[in-house]
Parts: sequence; C-alpha cells; structure tokens
Amino acid sequence: MTTTKPSDTEYWFARRYPIGSISRSMAPVHWKGWLVVAGFVTCLMLGGVAFAWFGAHDRMAMGIALFALAAFIGGLWFISVTRVRGDPIRTVADYKRDKPSV
Repeated sequence: MTTTKPSDTEYWFARRYPIGSISRSMAPVHWKGWLVVAGFVTCLMLGGVAFAWFGAHDRMAMGIALFALAAFIGGLWFISVTRVRGDPIRTVADYKRDKPSV
C-alpha cells in the first residue's frame, strides 16, 4: 500500500477566494476538474430527461423521484471529489499566475 504526501497531490480544484474569506467555493484548475463538472452536468441532464419522459407519460411522481435521485447522487459525487481533490490553500488566481506560458 502506498501513501502520498500532501505535496504529491494533484489538485483538480482551487479556492475561488483567498483564505479568510467566508466563501469556501472552489473552481476547476485542471482538465480532470472540468471533467468532473461535465459529469455533474450530465447527471443533471439525464435526470431532467427522465423527468420529462416520465412526465410526458403521466408518471410525474416517478420523473420527480428520478430527477431528485440523479441530482442527489451527482451532487454528492461532485462535492466529495471537490473536497478530496481541492487545494485548500491556493486560489485560482495563484494557479493562473504560476501557469507556464506557451
């Protein structure tokens, strides 16, 4: 079993505001972070399609339940990945400043 040091972590998200701000929001700074965002949006869209399809077939309660389930699962996954792969110290501006120019 291998363990990683905190400095070895590849961060996918970074803080939007510096430490000391009341907001704890994060934004993607790596392509894998953007992929997580796309997965969350896809989960919501699939839930919306299920809601519309079941609603069109007079099964509105089933559509609502499936949309709520998709939103809950997608949101839980998104938040947990952001917490694990989020940089608690550096901000998005720090990543943009340190990004090598091509």
